[in-house]
Amino acid sequence: MPVLMELSYEREDPFAVKLAFYGPVGVMARWHFSRDLLLGGMNGSAGEGEVKIWPSKESSVGSALFLRLGPEECHAVLAVLRSPVSHWLAHTFKTVPLGREMAEVDWDEERRQLFRSV
Repeated sequence: MPVLMELSYEREDPFAVKLAFYGPVGVMARWHFSRDLLLGGMNGSAGEGEVKIWPSKESSVGSALFLRLGPEECHAVLAVLRSPVSHWLAHTFKTVPLGREMAEVDWDEERRQLFRSV
């Protein structure tokens, strides 16, 4: 059974990346984690808790990136080609440069959302 993985990034949520897995019947799982975590995992071990990312030891174009998703007692470890993820991540930095994430936040909308529940 083929499973497709999709990474997405939105300017409106500049700190997060979204990872979705699709199977024959649609979305199987969704994960949201920080873009900084993915960046850290490209060259070394990164993450605590339910998301951990690290590269394979090879440094060739075909090297892998490992993602461990889920709690310690029940998790999945996935291996994906590192190069396409690296290119995709570089594109996110063209959309919102590293260190400029706070400049992209609509603070008026954030205040509206915050005070809507008060």
